[in-house]
Amino acid sequence: CGGSRSPPCRQVRAGQGPDRHLQALRHEAIAGGERLPELFLDPGYADATHFRLCTVQVPPNTPKHP
Repeated sequence: CGGSRSPPCRQVRAGQGPDRHLQALRHEAIAGGERLPELFLDPGYADATHFRLCTVQVPPNTPKHP
């Protein structure tokens, strides 16, 4: 995040980032047996949402945000 006080950073830490909404829409389409919207089939979306996460760099005593 560009600073822990920025609104986008607060949203992400609260689990309310835009990626969460897209993930929920994708999940609901799959669960409902519906065809996935084209956005989720786009190679650019796949590239933007696929990354490796290394938790070694996250301190164990990170304060929780409401």
